[in-house]
Amino acid sequence: MPIRRWLLLLPLLAAALVLHAEPATERYAPAQLRMGYDLLERARTAAARGEAELAGQLAWQASLDARLAWGMTESPALRAEAAELGGSANALIRRLAAMK
Repeated sequence: MPIRRWLLLLPLLAAALVLHAEPATERYAPAQLRMGYDLLERARTAAARGEAELAGQLAWQASLDARLAWGMTESPALRAEAAELGGSANALIRRLAAMK
């Protein structure tokens, strides 16, 4: 009976350890954000040139990079920056869609 209890508790203990461990991707979140900001800037440039399709693709990728960066970190500052990037990219996507 005691072994059964340990076997039942083992997944819970493993989950607790994982929640407190620093993600291996944490250190890459700032680089992911930089890539997202670069893509957003390229999307804005493409939109200004009238290349709506390219701008939409780049803005969508910037939005994806923002979501990836948010998931890579627990840092409130980095998550706020990722949310800002994602919001800006999504605003551009909506603006481009309204132009069609």
